[in-house]
Amino acid sequence: MPDRSIPCALLTVLLAIAGCGSSSDDEGTQPAPGAPAMTCDSGELMIRTELFFGLDRFDEPPVTQEEWQDFVDTVVTPRFRDGLTQFDVDGQYLATTEELIREDSRLIMLLHDGGQVASDSIEAIREEYKRRFNQESVLRIDEPVCVDF
Repeated sequence: MPDRSIPCALLTVLLAIAGCGSSSDDEGTQPAPGAPAMTCDSGELMIRTELFFGLDRFDEPPVTQEEWQDFVDTVVTPRFRDGLTQFDVDGQYLATTEELIREDSRLIMLLHDGGQVASDSIEAIREEYKRRFNQESVLRIDEPVCVDF
């Protein structure tokens, strides 16, 4: 039987050092412990955050286009005045009942410095959406990206 200890040890080291890196500045933007620092060949290092909002509600009709736009205008835009991108997406997930649930969803993509102010703003957006539209969760994905305008 072949000895797998070296490949397993290498995989363990690679997984340990993998992570989301970001630039450091005075606003609390720090790379994850043990993560390699990311650099950009062109452009500027930023954090891209994707937020996924399901539109179905318990015991009510889905979130309407008017309700969605009001949410973007009053909750998201004031926190990210420099801009955002939004998409219509089709979501699905496996419920605890083993039923495959499909629902219309919206995705908002934000570019920011990764600081605490931006993170707090994103969390406020998520919490307000859950409260306003009776949602269990809003998926958040963060990753470092190189951006050049």
